[in-house]
Amino acid sequence: MFLIIGLLSGFSAVALLVGAVWAYFSQQHKMESRVATTGTVVELTTQATSSGRSSIICPIVEFTATSGEKIRFTSDFGSRPAGHKIGQGVKVRYDSADPQKAEIESAMSLWLTPLILVFMGIIACCLAVSFLGIYLLAGSSLSP
Repeated sequence: MFLIIGLLSGFSAVALLVGAVWAYFSQQHKMESRVATTGTVVELTTQATSSGRSSIICPIVEFTATSGEKIRFTSDFGSRPAGHKIGQGVKVRYDSADPQKAEIESAMSLWLTPLILVFMGIIACCLAVSFLGIYLLAGSSLSP
């Protein structure tokens, strides 16, 4: 039983770590393929988290697209307390085909998903080492 759990944990660890690398490069490519500009935080809005038990403060950003159109969007990333102030300038990346698909360029938008996957991969790796170690120790103690 320890062998099976150890092997499954090991495979999970590898899959999570590969997923982290893929998520990082995917997000980096997505950001590089978008148009860079500067926007201004014009408002802060409170949004409930997915659990509904708490809320975060997300910035509403306004910028001018290359077409001259003023675009306003609400960032998907928020915090409590607010990480931005009204009137603050921020770097923005947006899809030229659909300027409403915009994001504030930040380390969080690039690293959040890969870091979560790495953390989970490390836990799975520790479980794999533990279960395989128990299996090997139990197996060697049974032999004469």
